[in-house]
Amino acid sequence: MNQTDVIADLSHDLRSPLAAAEGWLGFLLEGDCGPLSTEQRDAVTTAAASLKRLQGFIESTLERSREGAREERMKEGDFTPLLRETLELFKYSARAKGLSLSARLEGAQARLCMDAMDIRRVLANLVSNAVKYTPAGGSVTVTAAARNGLLTVYVTDTGCGIPAPALEGLFERFARAPQGLAESQEPGTGLGLAIVRRIVEEHGGLVWADSEVGAGTTMAFALPLAGLTEEVLS
Repeated sequence: MNQTDVIADLSHDLRSPLAAAEGWLGFLLEGDCGPLSTEQRDAVTTAAASLKRLQGFIESTLERSREGAREERMKEGDFTPLLRETLELFKYSARAKGLSLSARLEGAQARLCMDAMDIRRVLANLVSNAVKYTPAGGSVTVTAAARNGLLTVYVTDTGCGIPAPALEGLFERFARAPQGLAESQEPGTGLGLAIVRRIVEEHGGLVWADSEVGAGTTMAFALPLAGLTEEVLS
């Protein structure tokens, strides 16, 4: 069985449980299981949106395995909505841990020539890691700076930090940083940061990390700008 067939089979097998989950979330939103508070409705709406993104990713992966041409998927678009969507996606998991989750865009609004689905994956991987390994009461901040022809994005947390020797090779497949102060967390697969690096480099960018044990970590990437608008975020 070739890779395309494996992906096709996996996509097919995932559709049924995802459709079932989407159906139950729909019942909740329609009030079939009882009234929801405003906060509960917001949480279920976010979960339903996340599920749709996952379904879109599965379909997109299947399509890419068949077509394979990245150039056809690269389109100029605004980075800001992707950042806002990512914060919305992790808003409740951050709140559940008592974390402050925020973002800001410095300079003019940024436009990139990008595969938007993949840039969402980059943001989701980095923010997810930051939220996961930051203790209660800490903070995760995403800063995007559009300057000198580049959009540079920093995801900074106040988590356990990573020892300097572990930073080398951190973006390799199956590499895992020591858990440090977050030993109670389930270890990851060691694939997320490798995926981040692959996507960023395919977009002509660079990715790197800075960290201090006990003080936190900053994961960063830079991508070439396609253009700038005059709008400035408040």
